Amino acid sequence: MNFEGGILLLLGVIFAAPLLLWLPHLVNRIVGRRLISPWLPVALLIAAPVAVSLYLDTAGEIRPATVINKSEAIRVNYDGRWSRKLSAQFGHAERNQSLTPHIWLSLDAAAYDSLRVGQTVELRVVEIPPIFRFGRLKEHSTFSLITRLLPKQPRGPWRQATATVKTVTRVDHYSTEQGYDELPWPYDAVWFSFTPEGRTEPVEVVDVIEAAGAPNLTEGGVAQITWPEDDPRSARIAGTRPGAPWANWFYIMGEHLAVATAVIGLLATWAFIRRRRKKAVNNPVATE
Repeated sequence: MNFEGGILLLLGVIFAAPLLLWLPHLVNRIVGRRLISPWLPVALLIAAPVAVSLYLDTAGEIRPATVINKSEAIRVNYDGRWSRKLSAQFGHAERNQSLTPHIWLSLDAAAYDSLRVGQTVELRVVEIPPIFRFGRLKEHSTFSLITRLLPKQPRGPWRQATATVKTVTRVDHYSTEQGYDELPWPYDAVWFSFTPEGRTEPVEVVDVIEAAGAPNLTEGGVAQITWPEDDPRSARIAGTRPGAPWANWFYIMGEHLAVATAVIGLLATWAFIRRRRKKAVNNPVATE
């Protein structure tokens, strides 16, 4: 989707979604009975993007477009969580047409790597003038979007290379109401870049490893890595063990659950004893 349309659509969802969720309650109160199910707006909000995507599959206009720009953006948070966004900017392919309006499309790794700036491709586009414009590569569909969400394991074979380290984010504590507590299993989120053999463009990678598992890693330095030929973005730093962020959260949640269980147990015991005492007062046993 184009940027302007995306902003308007986001604002529309922010303001329209609460109204849509509240509408069934208003209608049901006016008519005095349950005419509309409260779950209907939720179902519509979920089904709307799928319907738009299916409409794009069937009614989208095939247009030639030129790849104007490519962007591989990685964001690493202070807590080690990270995200990746691969996208490309497309414009009109005909030289006698203006290059505006442009459209940015989110891509999977295979499609992103296959595109080159200046290359002409075919897009499937649906426009709602003058603002909304939806599109995707011609060979992509709703089904391919769904398959992108499924996890895939690299198959290899694995190769070795040298990468440039961009950042090393040490995660060894978490915030609490009292301040900070240390994590039992600290870890490093290492962001690095390298150019796979046989390619001309570098790829960006984040590897989560045990803290101090590679003490010589520094920002701007180099690291020895291994990477699978079928998925270079699954590269790993050689000689290190994977970090376990999930183990920390299970440990923290276990502590909270243990405290909550203890409190609930004490309250239940106190309530049981109180009920027994109250029952004994209301039903005294006759004594000689």
